[in-house]
Amino acid sequence: MIELKIPAAGDAVAEVQLVEWKVKDGDRVKEGEVLYSIESEKSMIDVESPASGTVRIVAAAGEVFPVGHLVGRVE
Repeated sequence: MIELKIPAAGDAVAEVQLVEWKVKDGDRVKEGEVLYSIESEKSMIDVESPASGTVRIVAAAGEVFPVGHLVGRVE
């Protein structure tokens, strides 16, 4: 199981908004597939899956989270 955490979006960025999930809970994904988008004051970033497997979402889109916060898992 691999944890999906909010990545750093820049040196001075402490939190970002999880804008949109591109997959649904329980979807099978491939390594490199875009899972979700985050937005900071300066940029929008698509976050890719680090592995192939089944996605388990634990954080809702539209919320603001600190860098490093757990948002899901790939099992």
